[in-house]
Amino acid sequence: MQPKFSLEVLKACKERGIHTAMETCGYVKWAVLDEVLKYLDLVYIDIKHMLPLEHEKLTGKKNKLILENCSKITTSYPDVQLILRMPVVPGCNDSDKNVVNTAEFARQLKGLLRLELLPYHKFGVHMYETLLRNYPLVGVEPPSEARMRDLVELAKSCGIRVQIGG
Repeated sequence: MQPKFSLEVLKACKERGIHTAMETCGYVKWAVLDEVLKYLDLVYIDIKHMLPLEHEKLTGKKNKLILENCSKITTSYPDVQLILRMPVVPGCNDSDKNVVNTAEFARQLKGLLRLELLPYHKFGVHMYETLLRNYPLVGVEPPSEARMRDLVELAKSCGIRVQIGG
């Protein structure tokens, strides 16, 4: 949201030997991301869904740019660690097929540190109520621990490091 400010903060941190990290959805022009990456040690990128149309239904944007940026990070900045994060929302992106597709994509990324499966939670419900807004996931329950363990094992079967949570 504020690449110029972020760039200056990251430069100052690197000058002082401070480890730097950024969490992003990855939906940004490569030229902007490329500048910031020069001063990063670690990047977290969210992958909401591997199918472009499903991703667009969930976020309003297709995932092509995000996936391209993930690939470019690992090829252009091999010293920058990358962690992919996938919020697991039952009924939205928690299918076995989507998790396998995400893990297979992750496996192609040279230098990927790990995939983190983040179980959906209801922490945002109160915030929506406070703001007098309609909560879009009414009725959605967090995935069970057993389901999360199954998804981790499924993703691990693709040959990558996976964990629940961050």
